[in-house]
Amino acid sequence: MLSNLKFLLIFSFVIFSFIPLVAQDGIKISVINLRNNNGHVLISLFRECDGYPDKPEKAFRKIRVDIKDRSASFVFSQIPAGNYSIAILHDENDDLKMNTNFFGIPKEGYGFSNNVMGTFGPPSCGKAGFSHISNSSTEQIIRIRYGW
Repeated sequence: MLSNLKFLLIFSFVIFSFIPLVAQDGIKISVINLRNNNGHVLISLFRECDGYPDKPEKAFRKIRVDIKDRSASFVFSQIPAGNYSIAILHDENDDLKMNTNFFGIPKEGYGFSNNVMGTFGPPSCGKAGFSHISNSSTEQIIRIRYGW
């Protein structure tokens, strides 16, 4: 009896070891290239460009994420189909705002979906936009950039 149980446990372990893990549905955001582990990463997910990028209060979803090993990640789950864009802030001093110098150049890190950058200011929503299909997984890897 014990040998049958042992066989069943080993067999189950072997079978389930080969079943691939299913990606979590939603929009997965990985933030890389942070210059340090200070503060938090603020992620704002905008739907159909509403409020993008300067009005985080209009974001469809937003989150404050811990930093580990100079990177951060988060999955927004149960996201309906549509067009989205993402704005990221490395809020190093945890004051919940983008700090700039006298000339308006950001002192803290920032990034946008599709890793696009604007010439003088943020990129357009059209350049940062991407599509998401319901009940699927969409991934954005965003590289943080810092001002001068």
